[in-house]
Amino acid sequence: MRPDTWGMFVDPAILRFFGQGLLETLSIAAASTLLSFPAGLLFALGRLSRRAWIRWPSIAYIEAIRALPVLLLIVYFGIKGSTLFRPLFGSDFDLPRFWAGVLGLSLYTSAVLAEIIRAGIVSLPRGQAEAARALGLSYAQSLRHVILPQALRLMVPAMMGQLTTVIKDTSLVGTIGVFELLRQGRTIYTQFFNPIEVLLFVSLVYFVVCFALSQGSRRLEVGRVPRIAQVKVQELQLRDQAA
Repeated sequence: MRPDTWGMFVDPAILRFFGQGLLETLSIAAASTLLSFPAGLLFALGRLSRRAWIRWPSIAYIEAIRALPVLLLIVYFGIKGSTLFRPLFGSDFDLPRFWAGVLGLSLYTSAVLAEIIRAGIVSLPRGQAEAARALGLSYAQSLRHVILPQALRLMVPAMMGQLTTVIKDTSLVGTIGVFELLRQGRTIYTQFFNPIEVLLFVSLVYFVVCFALSQGSRRLEVGRVPRIAQVKVQELQLRDQAA
């Protein structure tokens, strides 16, 4: 340890250097989440489908991707990503390392989110779907207006937990040359020979970001049913009373 190097962490130049890494980390996490959520929702609905030709490919995708190490996916896109997209974008296309990391994280996160979303939908009482059908809503309408609004509220803790996992997993993107927060820290301690101090500082930054997200998720947790679902159920109750 080199206690004499603690003063560097109040140096504006050093803080800006770490800030650039933190911005890269948050950008990768945000892009991965935005890409993986629609894909996860699609595969979750596919897994719940009654059509076997939709259900079984969705199950195969979810189980296969979840069984792979996320680092393997990141390294794969870092090495072969350009080759995969050249048929679409031309022979001279070169996939940026940033997007190679995003694709690797998104692929894995989409499979995890698919299971979270599926569990949220399955956990709802069957009466919710039956009430929606009794109101004359189609399957798509019942999902949009009744099932998914309630399921998403139930999934907030698990989804926020997965988001914090994505933020921590961005440290793996440094293996393909992306200068995220941890990679910036490595650059610092190789110059000042103080890995313990730098890693403690980086750990503190990760803790602050993830703790803030966990506190934010508690505010998003709502114990009551979303208002639109309450309106649908109350309408059904009024019809029953009138009958």
